[in-house]
Amino acid sequence: MRVLFIYTNINGFHEDTFPFGLAYIISVTKRSGHEADVVLVKTKEEYKLVLDTVRRFNPRVIGFTSVSSQFHFVKEIAALIKRDFPNKIIVCGGVHTTINPGCVAETKAIDAVFVGESEQSFVEFLEAVEKGRSYKHIDNIAYVSKSGKVIKNRLKPLITNLDILPPPDRSISLFEHTLNSVGYAPFFFSRGCPYLCTYCSNHAIAKAYGLPCNRPRYRSPEASIREIEEVIEKYPISKIAIVDDIFGINKKWRREFCEKYKKRIKIRFFCLLRANVIDEEFVAMLREAGCYRVSMGVESGNDYVRNTIMNRRMRTEQIIRAFALLHKYGLQTNALNIIGTPGETEDMIWDTIRLNRKIRPTSSGVNIFYPYRGTKLGDYCFEKGLVNEKLYYDFSNERRSSVLNYPAEYKQRLIYYRQNWEKLIYRYDIVVRLKMFIKALLTRLHIWGQLVKIKRMVLGYIYAKRRAAEQL
Repeated sequence: MRVLFIYTNINGFHEDTFPFGLAYIISVTKRSGHEADVVLVKTKEEYKLVLDTVRRFNPRVIGFTSVSSQFHFVKEIAALIKRDFPNKIIVCGGVHTTINPGCVAETKAIDAVFVGESEQSFVEFLEAVEKGRSYKHIDNIAYVSKSGKVIKNRLKPLITNLDILPPPDRSISLFEHTLNSVGYAPFFFSRGCPYLCTYCSNHAIAKAYGLPCNRPRYRSPEASIREIEEVIEKYPISKIAIVDDIFGINKKWRREFCEKYKKRIKIRFFCLLRANVIDEEFVAMLREAGCYRVSMGVESGNDYVRNTIMNRRMRTEQIIRAFALLHKYGLQTNALNIIGTPGETEDMIWDTIRLNRKIRPTSSGVNIFYPYRGTKLGDYCFEKGLVNEKLYYDFSNERRSSVLNYPAEYKQRLIYYRQNWEKLIYRYDIVVRLKMFIKALLTRLHIWGQLVKIKRMVLGYIYAKRRAAEQL
């Protein structure tokens, strides 16, 4: 049976991310003997491409994945498909449908949505469709009954041994698109994060399963390393990104992974960490394994915002110490920050700026808070009437401007801070400011992008020659 998958990233905040959840679903679809194809949609002008692909490929099932900012586009495309191909079965999964399964009632074009971890349920769903049976009883599915009520079936238990799943499918065009766009190969070896930050989806996912937290589960270190080896045999890769929510919280896992990585993978990598899990032994292990860069969420330099509003449960001293340790071992650092949460003042934003100046990250970025439905802080904003819902559903300024009902002047101040963040953080750092100036100048002259492409090509060539020499 043919299955067409559609990945929308229209005006998305993360422009070139690789959709690991969708790639896993494609893998189990193929392993079950079905034929799969995928379409990437980056502009509304490409809707016609979707319809042309449906006409050419003639799938029985069409599957979307969606985060909140993309669901409006998913509904539009699904409606066009149903108009021209009314007998196609259309479903959607992803974070948005997991933390907000009632969204299935927003459109008649989507027959059902999948809630939570759905590899096993999706295979059962395909089997039912292929055999002409009803799929309405299958686990992890939510749908609208004939009476108009949203029915949400029970969820299968979370998979504890991720090695039973095939690796995410990288034969699809989406992976090469990511490689060409960002210049590194992303990998994702765990699922879950045990922390309960109010603005993040992890606590909402845990709630969907009736769990106190979304405790991480891992592919084994050996399976993870083999996955990397298989990918670098196929593609010329000079950098690797391990994009687990928090890399290696499990000490046994990270020790074994780092030992294997050091011996078998000769490519530098970067990862995401949390300040309160870092100690000197961990940093030394990362450095020895080949890590060159770490991204960490500072989020706010104000204790009240960070720990009461955001529920980060992290002391300022832990953040300062973590960055100092990374600098001691020569690792680059990237600080992630959020401004514009309800209850934050402009003075509190300056606490964040001052903390970033103190920890001196290699790079620092900031997003403006966006209240996603299904998260604790997002739901609070809606319940208290703090959200301009017309702006919220637009999503064209997701994390770039505020959709809360702030005075216009304060919204403009938030945009100012976001647009001038690095200038404020590195105000007294002449070297960094000079680099920023050169990059901005070359970008305006349309030279910077070309230089980045040339660098990637050279590094890819060097890596390919090195791998060929190693195989002789």
